[in-house]
Amino acid sequence: MSRSEADASVLLLPDRRSEELVLTFAGNVVKHLGVQMYAGRPVPAIAELISNSWDADATIVHVNLPLGQAWDPNNDQHVIVVEDNGRGMNWEGVRDAYLDVGRDRRDVEKTDRSHGGRPLQGRKGIGKLAGFGIADVVEVQTVHEEPDPAVGAVLLWFELRLADLKKAGRQPAPARLRYAGPISKAPAGSRTEHGTTVTLRQPQTRRSINEVQFKRSLARRFLLSGPKFLVTVNGAELKPEDYEVQWRWPDKGWATDDVEGCGSVDYWVGFSKKPLRQSEGDLSGILVFTRGKVSQEATFFDISGGVTGQHGLRYLCGMVRAEWLDGGSEQPDLIATHRGGIAWESPQGQAFQGWGQRLVKTRLAEWARLRRELREKQIREISAKLKARIDGLAPAYRSVAFSFVEKFKAVEMEPEEFESIFSWFLDALENATLRRIIDRLRVTDASDLEQIDELLSRMEVRTALSLLQVIDSNLAAIAALEKMHLEDAKERGVLAKHLERNPWLIHPTWMLSKAEGQVSTWIRSEFGLVPTGDEGDEDRVDFFCVGVSGTLHIVEIKRGRYVAKAEDILQADKYRRYVEKRYREINDPEAIKYGRVVSHLVAAGLREDATAAAEAFRAKEFVMFTDWKDLIGRAKLSHEQFRKVLNKTAGEEVT
Repeated sequence: MSRSEADASVLLLPDRRSEELVLTFAGNVVKHLGVQMYAGRPVPAIAELISNSWDADATIVHVNLPLGQAWDPNNDQHVIVVEDNGRGMNWEGVRDAYLDVGRDRRDVEKTDRSHGGRPLQGRKGIGKLAGFGIADVVEVQTVHEEPDPAVGAVLLWFELRLADLKKAGRQPAPARLRYAGPISKAPAGSRTEHGTTVTLRQPQTRRSINEVQFKRSLARRFLLSGPKFLVTVNGAELKPEDYEVQWRWPDKGWATDDVEGCGSVDYWVGFSKKPLRQSEGDLSGILVFTRGKVSQEATFFDISGGVTGQHGLRYLCGMVRAEWLDGGSEQPDLIATHRGGIAWESPQGQAFQGWGQRLVKTRLAEWARLRRELREKQIREISAKLKARIDGLAPAYRSVAFSFVEKFKAVEMEPEEFESIFSWFLDALENATLRRIIDRLRVTDASDLEQIDELLSRMEVRTALSLLQVIDSNLAAIAALEKMHLEDAKERGVLAKHLERNPWLIHPTWMLSKAEGQVSTWIRSEFGLVPTGDEGDEDRVDFFCVGVSGTLHIVEIKRGRYVAKAEDILQADKYRRYVEKRYREINDPEAIKYGRVVSHLVAAGLREDATAAAEAFRAKEFVMFTDWKDLIGRAKLSHEQFRKVLNKTAGEEVT
């Protein structure tokens, strides 16, 4: 069939030619602003489509997509559909606006409000490309609210294919017209009411997306409590997240403040009762909104080390509304292209960052005070609960127990953790054999070396028995890690979180290492790795940072079967050099700083072309590469050898 014959079958509008519908763009704009910016990130990609519905004055948006199952690009049922009841588009609107990449609607129409009076969320004219970050085909059906005088209500149905756009290069990329004509003659199943339906076909990702986490992440990107704007996901209404906080400022609603030289902001800040777990879709940090949409994903305003209550960053959550970040067509746009971050380097961004840092520091200090008071109260309650056991101890051991309680008032831990540790400590004090050994040591003459040696040997038995419990626990952790590796664990954060909880798996001296969450925040912010809460790209970097004896270790974790490339070694060194630079720039004499920074990369293996780079960086102790097999093997061997020694010691009878 010729092109003209095809036009006759699908184009039923007078004086229209399908060649008019072309997507105009320059160079690799689709690759950079669509594919790469939203690659493997369904939440922000779909959020852009919802923003388009907002700007079209829709009151209802239905999102339908497969959740809880792996996506198959060859399955016609595995599609993402975003359907709204907005104003829709006519031929001119599609041709001159929708298909014009980079068109600034506010500049062209001389207003930053929609026809219905809403503040426009779109500005840069690139949101239409977001779909190409997660699918190869973007299909659009749209019916304008005003009928065409010649033919009545019109349906425009066309699709854009990523392959076509890549081939076009700098030439206009044609849209594939499916139908354009009166809805009365449209194919069965077509859209018939005003509004727009965008269908994303041939999804690029293969993984399963957790339904609960997807909905929570999508809800975080909008202030859904504003004007009438209902969003549903697979038929269920998308509602604002109900933050469960232990302390909140203000107690209800929003507080208002001024950022010098910028404008006013509304905000609230709170702290959860337990650490927010990223692996379960929780995100610590403050979200910044502009025009009802997120303009900065979870942030701590780049707060530096040495802050009172810094441990509280794991519990921190909050929201800020700052409308001046996008003040309209006549004002500078201070939001990054992908609307995931603010232009912090601008004068306004610097002023806003300073305001945010002061806010976070103030609330962290207040959280630390409240937390300390609550912890002391809880410890007193636990001590009272165990009072009978404490009273049953000999006076000398009773004072030891009270001393233990006082020391642990300053230790940051959950009440149940303290109760478990304190109960274990009382077990040791109540142990008759251990008490007898300690008592005899007190009265034994130092010259009686044989008797002292016997008593110390008995103490070693008790110690060995306790250490065996630790070793068994560690071996279980090693077995869990080995299973994750062999099964190629893909869940974002699983491997990294396991190693972060058990850093001794990397190096035995890291048993009591200090976690440095702030450095992780620096790296995520600088290298565009800020978590969104949605199911991330399965190859996306996961890492944690620990401080050990003046050295900061950055540990980057790759998936169970991922083979590292030379680029991965170089990237690990970039993290190291960036963190060293950040430490050099810290002028606060009381801030926590490390004199040395080392990067570690853990993967299933190393490609042959990366060997030279890995050896060079290892020689300088800049980047230390370890494969999973070696890491797990070393941990197993050292623990099993230690266990043999302890078993031999503990095998002696204590009388």
